[in-house]
Amino acid sequence: MVSLTQDLQRLRQATAIDRDRLAQVAYRDAVLYLLQQDPFYGHVLSQLAVTIQMGSAPLSLSPTSQAWQLQLSPSALQQTSWTGSQWLAMLRHTVLHLLWRHPQRYATAVQTPAQAGLVRWATDAAVNDYLIDLPAAAITSQRLAEMLEEPVLPQQDSAVYLQQLRHWQAQKKVTQQRLATGGPQALPQVPQHDGHSGWQGADDAAAETREQWRAQLFMTASQAISAKQRGTLPGRIQAALTPVVAERPLDWRALLKRGLGQVPAGRQPAYGRFNRRQPTRMDLPGEIVQTWRKIAVFVDESGSMGNREISYLLGQMASLLAVYPAQVTVYPFDTVVDPTRAFTLERRPQALQRTGGGGTRFQAVFDALPRLLAGSTNQLVVILTDGYGEQQLRPTLPVTVLWLLTSPSDQFSVVRAPGTVVSLTSDPQWQALRRQS
Repeated sequence: MVSLTQDLQRLRQATAIDRDRLAQVAYRDAVLYLLQQDPFYGHVLSQLAVTIQMGSAPLSLSPTSQAWQLQLSPSALQQTSWTGSQWLAMLRHTVLHLLWRHPQRYATAVQTPAQAGLVRWATDAAVNDYLIDLPAAAITSQRLAEMLEEPVLPQQDSAVYLQQLRHWQAQKKVTQQRLATGGPQALPQVPQHDGHSGWQGADDAAAETREQWRAQLFMTASQAISAKQRGTLPGRIQAALTPVVAERPLDWRALLKRGLGQVPAGRQPAYGRFNRRQPTRMDLPGEIVQTWRKIAVFVDESGSMGNREISYLLGQMASLLAVYPAQVTVYPFDTVVDPTRAFTLERRPQALQRTGGGGTRFQAVFDALPRLLAGSTNQLVVILTDGYGEQQLRPTLPVTVLWLLTSPSDQFSVVRAPGTVVSLTSDPQWQALRRQS
């Protein structure tokens, strides 16, 4: 630990010529220390690409087309008075931002300096409550409580803190302009220990690629540590790792991939192929792999799903189109299906604006299938709904149906529904999205 403090002291005394090299030495020694003493954080940091940049914050995360990278600002780090312990705390701080997906979750939440301040306080408080030896004036839930002058629970999700901050902002009538210009009720000025400005560049087509990289990053780090080491991590950190290291993906994602042609959906006879079991019998057909290439998605416009949630689900499908070519047609419905409002899902999904407002009638979907899917075979039908409708259904076509419910499966109104029923309430990403709403 003494050597880390000395690394920072040498950096503070360095000239511009040696500054970059000594900053890299300080980072390298810190990662080596964590690999030995706190291996979870050490393994994550050892996999991050590090770039040297001029910036106002010593550390920051910035997106690339493939991953998140760590930006290190030697000049800003040189200006700190951090000890070795505080340097390690801020490296852990950065890892937890990435673990809880703060850069991606709040990529679109920051539009003004005032909003940036609220997001900074919310996300930093959520992270710092799990850390010790923080730099002076670090934001914690205790500091939030002092500023808001009301109780603030410790170790909560950043969305909880952000909601409290927004309520305080509205209650105190703190306008965006007064917050941005430092008015009398503005957020207190705090040192910029790490940068958040790069998060705003994460709202692009590469978000899904970065999320896959992030999941792989933490899966690798979790597998690299022992069960005993993993057990020393706080419960919420362990919980964040649990869905990442699951051996099998969520059922609904696997079925979507199957629907897009990744996984064979059975076999069908083909007289143009030899029968492998009896190749001499020319009268016996062989087999060819049968896959789904067309998908019809029906979106319940009367349900509890908002445009944001629907766009997320359609985005999951659209992200797979780059790998598995398929034709995906989206049909909004409530008590009827209106084909004139249908659209083809592109690789970057369109923003869906809901216009329905009536009840829900699932039979309308099945009644429309013979007309919409006439002459097509091996169709996959996906129905996005809150699950509240009639109890009995009459199938009209032999199609494969996947129900995606925003409510628990036991609340689905249909008795013996045709197809596969999957509830999104067990999807961590869906839950995180709903908490942000």
